[in-house]
Amino acid sequence: MKSVKKKWEPRISNVMADGSQLDDLTGYVIPAGHSYYDIIRGMHKRT
Repeated sequence: MKSVKKKWEPRISNVMADGSQLDDLTGYVIPAGHSYYDIIRGMHKRT
């Protein structure tokens, strides 16, 4: 029997300067030119 392959969904976990981890950055300011923007832009280009 063949097993059904699940689509891999990337999960972004943000590690803050104090070591805490967040799944959602709503309400946080990300400085202009930060690499986070490149990552998100790359994800949107693939879809």
